[in-house]
Amino acid sequence: MRKFIQIINKINEIAMWIVGFMLLIMGILLFYAVIMRYFFNNSPSWSFDLTGLLTGYAAFLGGGYALLQGAHVRVDIFYEKFSLRTQSLSNIISSTLLFLLVIVLVWKGMEEVLTNYQNNTIASTGLNIPVWIKWVMLPLGGVLLGIQAIAHLIQDFYVVIKGKRMFD
Repeated sequence: MRKFIQIINKINEIAMWIVGFMLLIMGILLFYAVIMRYFFNNSPSWSFDLTGLLTGYAAFLGGGYALLQGAHVRVDIFYEKFSLRTQSLSNIISSTLLFLLVIVLVWKGMEEVLTNYQNNTIASTGLNIPVWIKWVMLPLGGVLLGIQAIAHLIQDFYVVIKGKRMFD
């Protein structure tokens, strides 16, 4: 079980490196667009679309890593006062809501991907790419978040049963 959790953690760490690379590309694109707009009065139409696309991918691909790092939203004022077991029980309960979100992201996201792929829908903006490429970020982000949530759920059940963390 520990190896499984380590693999999931590694997948989300790799996803974060990909997000970091996307952010670097976004910074370069935005710099290029600003220079072109202000000095040459000719901003490329595709740069706005591409940076928007990369922003969406960065947000959705980073969700699993945020969960891995404990950077998600919770009311720490109460949570930090709980015992380790109570914290884990609280996490198990809140995981139910998280799994509902993951199911919606994957299910509805895949519906949109398949619909746009089957219809061969093309974006009518500056980038003119197939729309399904934009929608892939939802199910992909949902899967990354979901597998990380499973890893956390396993660790929380371990704490509830054993009274200590799996990785110390």
